[in-house]
Amino acid sequence: MRQQKLQEIISRLIEQAANVNVECEFPLAPEKLALLKGLNAYCVSQVLYDPEVCRDPRKINYFANQELKLAVMAFCLSEALVNPQRRSRETKEFFAENITVYMRDEHTKIISFGALEHYKADAALYHEIIEDWKIYRDREGLGIKALVDNKTNLAGLSDYMRGGDPVYEFARFHRKYTEQEHRRQEQNRQAAEQAFRNGIVQSLAQEISKQQLLEGRNPMELIDMIFHKNIAEHTALPPQEKGLDPQVENQVQRLLEHSNNRER
Repeated sequence: MRQQKLQEIISRLIEQAANVNVECEFPLAPEKLALLKGLNAYCVSQVLYDPEVCRDPRKINYFANQELKLAVMAFCLSEALVNPQRRSRETKEFFAENITVYMRDEHTKIISFGALEHYKADAALYHEIIEDWKIYRDREGLGIKALVDNKTNLAGLSDYMRGGDPVYEFARFHRKYTEQEHRRQEQNRQAAEQAFRNGIVQSLAQEISKQQLLEGRNPMELIDMIFHKNIAEHTALPPQEKGLDPQVENQVQRLLEHSNNRER
């Protein structure tokens, strides 16, 4: 009976910790607050196996707050690393000093960002990066390997060095992944532009051919003309200057003067 009572108390503590509302010290969109509430529930599930929590379940909120702070630090550092103007100052130590997570009461958890501008904190909190963190920190998963495989469809991530502090490892991954995505998007953009140019040239060539055929030109003559025109463009010599070379002109002038003197 006593053991059952203890289990009920622990279950109530876990449920209460997982269902608290999460707020920020500045206004945040309802959908983002919902994401943070789900992230907090995930953090609670992660710390249930911590030895300290197992010994004293009353510490659930404390350890869940630490795990939530770690996640938010990783999100903010990920955003800072892709911005050259931010990454030199906004380091992990900067976020560790400014981000705090605490209980306002038993039903509400607050995230404070300190000196970090609110718009930067807002930009760092979005669905995709939160889901990435869940994959990365999953106790039943494979950490960074699972995240790389999931994000790249098993293709891997070139030049990415695994290991180190979890916050830095996660943020470095996001920077490398963002760089790779930007390169892919630029290659796709250039390919699309080239395809567009080729389409325009082909359309113009077709229209010119139609006009020339309507003028009565034989199709084979038209093909022959285009073929020889392309050869001429590739083999054409540079245009020659009109008149004689200045040195040749001077030599001719001296010969003429010498001839006139002899006749006299």
